[in-house]
Parts: sequence; structure tokens; C-alpha cells
Amino acid sequence: MRDLDIDMFYNKETGIYSCIRCQFRGTEEEVLQGNEDVRKKYKAMYKRFDKFDFD
Repeated sequence: MRDLDIDMFYNKETGIYSCIRCQFRGTEEEVLQGNEDVRKKYKAMYKRFDKFDFD
């Protein structure tokens, strides 16, 4: 199962995905681009940074 299939409904007639959690609607390309943006934003979310990482 793909990431975009988890929280999205797909309308076969229009080819539009709709999010079940928010009002977003878009094509598969728009959804995949949004997923990639989120991955970049939260890439280091679970990484622990020490003080020395910023010196």
C-alpha cells in the first residue's frame, strides 16, 4: 500500500484524491509532491541533537 492510499479517497471519475483529515483535493502528482515536502520537513524529527552539533 502506498503512503497516499492511507488517508486519501480516490474518485475514479475525476481522478482526484481527497484527504479524509483535511480539505485537500488534488491529482496524484500533487499528493506525491506534498508527501515529499513533508518528508523533507520532518526528516530529522527523531534524531537527537547535542550542543556540539551546532558549534
